[in-house]
Amino acid sequence: MSVQAGTYTNDFATINSKITLQGAGGMVEMVATVAPPDGKAILTTNTDATIDHFAFSGAAVPDGNGAGIRYQGGNLTITNSHFHNNENGLLSNSDPSGSITIRNSEFDHNGAGDGYTHNLYVGEIGSLTVADSYFHDASLGHEIKSRAHSTTITNSHIADGDGTASYSIDLPNGGHAVLTGNHIEQGPNSQNPAIVHFGGEGNDYAGSSLVMTDNTIVNELDSPSARLLVNQTGATATITGTEVHGLNADQLAYGPANVSGTSYLDSAPAADASSPSDGGSAPVPAPAPEPDPAPPAATPDTDTVGTAPGSETDGTHAGNPAPQDSQDASNGGSEPATGGTDSVQTGDPAAVDALYQAGLSDLIAQGNEAHWGPEAQQALFDFLSDAWGHDAGSGQALRFDTASFDSTANGAAVPPSSDYLFG
Repeated sequence: MSVQAGTYTNDFATINSKITLQGAGGMVEMVATVAPPDGKAILTTNTDATIDHFAFSGAAVPDGNGAGIRYQGGNLTITNSHFHNNENGLLSNSDPSGSITIRNSEFDHNGAGDGYTHNLYVGEIGSLTVADSYFHDASLGHEIKSRAHSTTITNSHIADGDGTASYSIDLPNGGHAVLTGNHIEQGPNSQNPAIVHFGGEGNDYAGSSLVMTDNTIVNELDSPSARLLVNQTGATATITGTEVHGLNADQLAYGPANVSGTSYLDSAPAADASSPSDGGSAPVPAPAPEPDPAPPAATPDTDTVGTAPGSETDGTHAGNPAPQDSQDASNGGSEPATGGTDSVQTGDPAAVDALYQAGLSDLIAQGNEAHWGPEAQQALFDFLSDAWGHDAGSGQALRFDTASFDSTANGAAVPPSSDYLFG
């Protein structure tokens, strides 16, 4: 079906029959100024569809997960198209037998600014293929996030610019991944020091593998924690033929990886910032839609850090409970906390400010105001705020590493956890 080029405002559709939509005479601009009536997207696809020369902008819905396109199943192919200034550029439901293919397309300035929304967010599908495309300037979220069983990204330009994106490529469940011939730039305002993230959510796909070949990497984030790859799976990644600017040899990989053939560049190479969707210069971003109200503050969560020994002689004991925690990249900084014993606060608020994926931890120490009775008692820590907006049931992106009491490790009673504290 040919669609005449032009601007179509608040023209929403759901695709239930296999179809090809082809822009005729230029770009078909699909612009949302109100929430789509299905609460999902400007275009929602439930079966095989091919979309060519379409642009999607302005998608926003009350739950914060609006998208230019919501994929709900089948085989979706997108070519010569542009997704910008949506809460998500493209958001995918799960369909383990489905596929998404993106070629010669541009995704930019998508994200609601909450860290949960991204330029491209693909759920558990069979395969994601991205080629000859340009992803840039995501708002707090990732440039590309894929839970596909197979992810292939080739000959594409992925850049944070001056934006606040997190990972350039996030593959949180692992899978079979191939990244070849890409130009990837981590910007100075990135919210996460890792450029590529592999695994780490505790449910990695069996047989996961990652091969990165002939990529150019530019790091502009001034952080000793910056890494090309953070691999949190048990699979050994392969990184070969990489040209790197802004990272040293120790910053190429955290986690199992075989690295070879790396070239270190004195200056950042120029990248093609033209728009692949029209072959011309990168377009000036359209004004962003009015932002949704900020999410409500999260209900404070409490975690039982450990059980301390009581005194056998005088019935009390002054001690210093000190949990050591780490965090995934938080939205804007550290996680403040207060500590106490048996619901009595001790000491001033402290903060966790260490990135788990970089192997760092942060100690929260409470003063000697903690008085312990002869029975086993609990040290409780309340995390008072969370910029990600998690609720009590989903955690606050924090991890518990270890704990000590009077500088004595209490590892047997308080084992470390690779999971989130509250999740």
